[in-house]
Amino acid sequence: LVDDHFEGSLRRPFSWKSLAALSRVSINVSKELMLCYLIKPSTMTDKEMESPECMKRIKVQEVILSRWVSSRERSDQDDL
Repeated sequence: LVDDHFEGSLRRPFSWKSLAALSRVSINVSKELMLCYLIKPSTMTDKEMESPECMKRIKVQEVILSRWVSSRERSDQDDL
């Protein structure tokens, strides 16, 4: 689902800067940052989206976001 209106107090657009900040915070608190994409069929209408039944047709794709840390990479290479 793409919501490019970002209306309401809890919604804000993601930028690379905000994702990098979230990634740093999640590492500092020993958590992982997971992005979830909700993929709706192109044939689904706005009217169908108003019903909880639409969840049966929506697919969820999860992506774990992690920072590349060069020192950790070097350490892992030394272990090989």
